[in-house]
Amino acid sequence: MARMSRREMNELAADREKCAARCDRNAKSGREAAADTTLSDNTRRQAAASAQLADKHAQEYREEAATLREGRIPGEDW
Repeated sequence: MARMSRREMNELAADREKCAARCDRNAKSGREAAADTTLSDNTRRQAAASAQLADKHAQEYREEAATLREGRIPGEDW
């Protein structure tokens, strides 16, 4: 497989930033649901856990974007 061009890496980095923004919105929604006392305890716990996962995914997407902008492939240096 041919190595990605710098342009392709930057396009993928921009896509990863969009994914991170979507995860940020999902995390915010989860935190709001977790704080909603009209919901059941179980639903609130699930929402809190989902918010944590979305925050983690957002961070991972941003790390991938930064790596791509440096001209490296994420995970390539393992």
